[in-house]
Amino acid sequence: MNLNLTITGMCCDLALHPVDDATAARVCLLGENLYKTNSLEWWRASGNNTCGMRLTADSCLEARLDDALLDIEPSQVATDAVTLTQRECIDSSENKVCLLGYDDESCSRTWTWSDVGSFDPAKFHFIVQRWDHILDVVDYLVLEDVLYDGRPADGASWGQSQGFTFREPVVVDMDVVRAACGVPSEKAA
Repeated sequence: MNLNLTITGMCCDLALHPVDDATAARVCLLGENLYKTNSLEWWRASGNNTCGMRLTADSCLEARLDDALLDIEPSQVATDAVTLTQRECIDSSENKVCLLGYDDESCSRTWTWSDVGSFDPAKFHFIVQRWDHILDVVDYLVLEDVLYDGRPADGASWGQSQGFTFREPVVVDMDVVRAACGVPSEKAA
């Protein structure tokens, strides 16, 4: 049987870029016009980005084993949340970081596992990142991926996309990022 897990809500694609003081000042000066200065995808080119579904009270979570609707508790997703861990970013010698991207794309994501004999909601492991301290928003959680019974999905697809708006770029002190990740500030020195 096929197990499908679908979350419907807001997709977000956020990236952190270590920047020096001069670049930070340029980011603040340009604001949203910063996205127009390079090719459309440049802002997400580093390994310091996350793309997933934002977990909010409006997110809808549905699980099915073939055609049978299954019971799943949405609050189970957030229990696996970890602080974001972009090593390349927190190991940088720069003292600031620029947050770029979007978090308002209305869409859905579906993970599919084949050859599932029976369903146990406890076998889900949700890979969730916390962006609370970076965005200064309580419980800002992003669901990046899901495992079932220790294995990744055989397939994952995005659907129902309705477009997005880039966020105003934000400059954050690197110490805030390091503190959120539990890394002492002296680490990069």
